[in-house]
Amino acid sequence: MECRTSLLAVVLLTAAATLAPAQSIKPLQGHQAPVSAVAFRPDGRRLASASFDHTIKIWDADTGALVGTFTGHTDKVLTLAYSPDGARLASAGQDGTIRLWGDGGAECRRLETAEECVQALAFTPDGTRLLSCGASGAVEVWDVAAGKRERTLALKHGPLYALAVSPDGKRFAVAGLDGTIRVYDRVGKLCQTLEGHRDAVYGLAFAPDGATLASGSGDETVRRWDVEAGREVACLDGHRDAVYQVGYSADGRRLVSAGTEGQVVVWNVQTGAAVCSHRFPHKALCAALAPDGRHVGAGTGQSLGYLMELPGYVR
Repeated sequence: MECRTSLLAVVLLTAAATLAPAQSIKPLQGHQAPVSAVAFRPDGRRLASASFDHTIKIWDADTGALVGTFTGHTDKVLTLAYSPDGARLASAGQDGTIRLWGDGGAECRRLETAEECVQALAFTPDGTRLLSCGASGAVEVWDVAAGKRERTLALKHGPLYALAVSPDGKRFAVAGLDGTIRVYDRVGKLCQTLEGHRDAVYGLAFAPDGATLASGSGDETVRRWDVEAGREVACLDGHRDAVYQVGYSADGRRLVSAGTEGQVVVWNVQTGAAVCSHRFPHKALCAALAPDGRHVGAGTGQSLGYLMELPGYVR
């Protein structure tokens, strides 16, 4: 544990009875291996999950019913990203390809990357570009319509695990093994270096207003950063193992984090307090908040996904 700035969050997380429990938790059964990534479609009606079993599954975000399975990857799928209009789902992982899918599961594009392992994907806000990063420490920028690599930014900071694009599309942030977060402009000029984590950074997410950036790390903390000032503004200390994914609600009032101790936590961004938490019996590898803040999608290390409905007063 590397920070103590959110003592209230620690107290609440330890005394689970004081936290708002999930209103309901539905298991999402169908994958045959760990669930490594989840993403809500921008309209909130569908939840996509990716797995080490090489498949992507699509679930009804209200009922938890399985509505589709996308197949084609030949190795573990590690990351997912929906286009801003929800018309395309991008996926990538350990087979060296990025695949773009339509709603019905048809593969629309296959992009051959220079990466043996793609760890993170992010669309630009206009949906015309897709950014990817991975083990080599480079960021590849793809023209989605043409299906071609537009350029490669050789950042050379070691393996990269996390990537986020700002809501205005003018900046992107990357982080990985060295624990440092770096923010670049759209042409790859370094704008800001954010230091404070004591271990690898696995998750990044810009707040909807673009002013702050959240990160999750192997040092067991979630941190929030003022991007313009280049400084840490909050350390949310409550997990007891590595934090693999973070994500904001559409209004920016809530932040979700998934920890490998099995804990998925929803935080109040303004106060830094945990407001809802659930511990799954296996490692929580990923989590995402639905756009309306009503549901949380999560994936675990034992092939199960989950759909959590939050109490109204948490939303």
